[in-house]
Amino acid sequence: MSLDEQLQKIAAGDMSAFDALYEEPKGAVYYIALSVLRDPSLAEDAMQTAYYKVLRHAGKYRAGTNAAAWVGKIAKNEALDMRRKRAREHSVDAGESEYLFPSYGVDHTFHIIDLARKVLKDGEFAVIMLVAEGYKRREIARMLSLPVPTVTWRYNCAVKKLQNALKE
Repeated sequence: MSLDEQLQKIAAGDMSAFDALYEEPKGAVYYIALSVLRDPSLAEDAMQTAYYKVLRHAGKYRAGTNAAAWVGKIAKNEALDMRRKRAREHSVDAGESEYLFPSYGVDHTFHIIDLARKVLKDGEFAVIMLVAEGYKRREIARMLSLPVPTVTWRYNCAVKKLQNALKE
């Protein structure tokens, strides 16, 4: 069942379609939020709130348009709202406070994502994470409301920056 059909079922009151709606684009939703917020726990919060809004506003989705892009836009807007609300707060970076957050095991995936968060601009980070999730550039362009050449440019810039950072 497509995301479009799942949204239509939810809009009609059939919540059994929500599990599938949540599972398919959840990686993209998370990385969109992470690209804006730059904090994994805040990104998870934004993702959960975004899915709540998807449930509440499923009836507003126009069938036949891009459902993944619609869900992604809700996630991006939620992350932007959260970033504005938290602009005056100061958070503790786990990397700078080893005594508060001891690392017992090595998770290379986290380190690569952390490096990407530090080195890349928001737009580049979003593109590289969505590519890593398996989305095509055309799909990413729809999700982020960008032209395909801009997505390609950001992807190429992100790859070069990551290669340079890994060499250092």
